[in-house]
Amino acid sequence: MGDRAISEVKLEKGSIYIYTHWGGFDLPKVAQEAIVSAEPRWDDEPYAAHIIIDQLIKEGRDSETGIGIMLEAGAEDEYNNDSPSAVIDIPNRTLKIIGHDEEDGKWTFAEVVELVQKRKNEEDS
Repeated sequence: MGDRAISEVKLEKGSIYIYTHWGGFDLPKVAQEAIVSAEPRWDDEPYAAHIIIDQLIKEGRDSETGIGIMLEAGAEDEYNNDSPSAVIDIPNRTLKIIGHDEEDGKWTFAEVVELVQKRKNEEDS
């Protein structure tokens, strides 16, 4: 059992893959919020990557299971046939979500900020 998914964080010289055993359903929202958290450092790839990865793994920080960090996508992803269902491309500032039905799509980081702000405004009203 589980709710498995993989995020790919693309960097200038490669990618880092984050596996979640229990957070697949929430991955689109978590990926969007991670991008927003990194906004002050979008121009500084190492810091942007740190902030994004930190946000992607925060639910499993103090646990020995539930989250994995890989240099290759070598885990299950129930949403995209074992390929990453969230691709966060820092150099090109894009987010792509695959296999999450109505949440599928590709956005620029700026569009992600707008989506998250709109969602928060709707939740507050």
